[in-house]
Parts: sequence; structure tokens; C-alpha cells
Amino acid sequence: MPPEGNGVRFENQGDEFGRPPQRAGTFDLTGKLVEWGLVKSNQEAQYVLLAVAVVLLLIAGYFIFHSGSGTVPPPPPVS
Repeated sequence: MPPEGNGVRFENQGDEFGRPPQRAGTFDLTGKLVEWGLVKSNQEAQYVLLAVAVVLLLIAGYFIFHSGSGTVPPPPPVS
């Protein structure tokens, strides 16, 4: 028996169900975070970006829900 198993060979043995190949000219922020040394792996970079997105959503929610809670001062008198 051959070392490949039953001798069946496929033409495309690439990563069929994985991430699609990146197109040239696109910006990969997770790759840049790894390249800059801020994180050690792409998965860690994804967690960092997810945390940044959650923090930004919380800040936006704070401004949306707390912006109308105060009173508006009256306009200055016209002279």
C-alpha cells in the first residue's frame, strides 16, 4: 500500500474551508499589529481589535444615552 493511503490524489489540496486568500493591495490590520510587535499572533490581534470595538461601542452608547439628560441653558438675550 502506498504511503498516501489508498492512492487517491486530489488536484487541489489547499486550505479549502479556511480563510480565502488575501488580495494584493488590501490592508491587514491584524498582520500589522503582529509586525509592529504589539501582539504575538493573529488570533491575539483579533482579540485586541474586538476589545477596542467593544470599548468604542460603550463610549458611543454613553454619549447617546447620557447626552439629553441635562437641562439646556436659555439662549442669551438679544439686545
